[in-house]
Amino acid sequence: MITKFKNTIVQYLPVITILWCIFMLLSLKTGWLNAFFYDSANLQVQGIDYFALPKTFLNLKEGISMFDTWGGTPYGPYATWYLGHPAFGVLVCSWLAFFPPWTSYWLFVGFSFLLMLIAAWLVAERAVSLFTKRLAWFLMLFGFPAFWMFYVGNMHAPLILALTFIFLAIDIFSLPALNPQNKLQANRYLMAGLLISLFTKPIVILMLPLLLLIKETRCTTVICLLIYAVVSFLFIVVPVLNPEAIGLGKLLQIATDFSFIKNNMNIYQNHFVLNAYMKDNSIHWLNLIAQSDYRLMHVDVFSFPVFIDTLLGFPMNAAWYKLPIYITLLLSFFVPFISNKTIKFQTALLLLFTISLTFFLSYNTVWEYQYTSLAPVLALLPVLYEKNVFYKKWIPVLLVMGFVVTLPNLYFLLHGKEITPFFLFLIRFNRVVPVVIMFIIMFIIMLVIIIQTTMKQSVKHK
Repeated sequence: MITKFKNTIVQYLPVITILWCIFMLLSLKTGWLNAFFYDSANLQVQGIDYFALPKTFLNLKEGISMFDTWGGTPYGPYATWYLGHPAFGVLVCSWLAFFPPWTSYWLFVGFSFLLMLIAAWLVAERAVSLFTKRLAWFLMLFGFPAFWMFYVGNMHAPLILALTFIFLAIDIFSLPALNPQNKLQANRYLMAGLLISLFTKPIVILMLPLLLLIKETRCTTVICLLIYAVVSFLFIVVPVLNPEAIGLGKLLQIATDFSFIKNNMNIYQNHFVLNAYMKDNSIHWLNLIAQSDYRLMHVDVFSFPVFIDTLLGFPMNAAWYKLPIYITLLLSFFVPFISNKTIKFQTALLLLFTISLTFFLSYNTVWEYQYTSLAPVLALLPVLYEKNVFYKKWIPVLLVMGFVVTLPNLYFLLHGKEITPFFLFLIRFNRVVPVVIMFIIMFIIMLVIIIQTTMKQSVKHK
């Protein structure tokens, strides 16, 4: 009976995946899925995150800051503030700047979808059975947050591909018999993942301690950091790339003044008015400090801090929300000392999964589309189940929790209702709570394995 059911799923999974992708992409034009999201049901925001992207390059052509999204010649009907790496504006956005706004938007949707397809293919290649291959495709491409990413046109798909490369690299390193070809492939994947993330959205920064501590990943990580440092420095000091620079001296003066940054460079506190400091390319990095303690209490924000503060009715100390980051950083110093190579890399991969979850738990401003970052984790879990990783029995629970995140939030049941704390609790619940559960499970698994291996190694030494 179970075998028959599984065979049926294997047979129909590609059909379900393809139909979902067609339905999702058509919905961008028809509005079929608009009722599932507060903004699309009540406002006109399609492409709102996208139009700032070509504007970066068009601004450079005018000799003004790439980050002056609302300055210079208008492009598109509206836009959110550009905050990606300035190199992305030149290397990628430039190709899209020569088309009319809406044509450019649809081209970018195609580009983002292509990156998702590549990520799905890469994971499916690591699977053994046909069922797991097809399940990997489905889990990578399915999800209401994915639709919302395409709808608003955010530059998040490169990060999904980056995470996929990094996770696969560590998975390859865990092979019991690692031949030179495997090692070369793993290092290429790691380099691709790190560079793509660093030059788009640098979520991998918290992964760097672990990758630098592990001998097998250290060299590639250092090379990537050197490339990143050189390119980033050029985008700070070269006038044509940073036309509204505040000067290296002034930048060095304010870079360590966190109070100044938080008080003067927060886009929300400034009511979307950009000052000179916010037009320098350094804002890409300084914005992380500017918003580190600020909580935007908005219907579109789906972070754990905002979720809890809304429930409590008052803001908790920001330090409490940073605990997941501190925990994962601490674990990063223990994992490299696990003597069993396979267990070490399986634990390292689980830790990287956990680090990727800290964004939702510790960062204050999390938009709904950003939950697509879970796609590489979900797609890889069945592959790891096949490999009999030591935490295999927990994978079904992690999969269920992760899959719940991909489903629509409960807004479609609340049309026309007043935005109350209970309303916000309901629409955020199946985004935030499953991620918290996943984090706790992963943390406990890692803590147990680290304690066990430490005890075994200490007994050996005696």
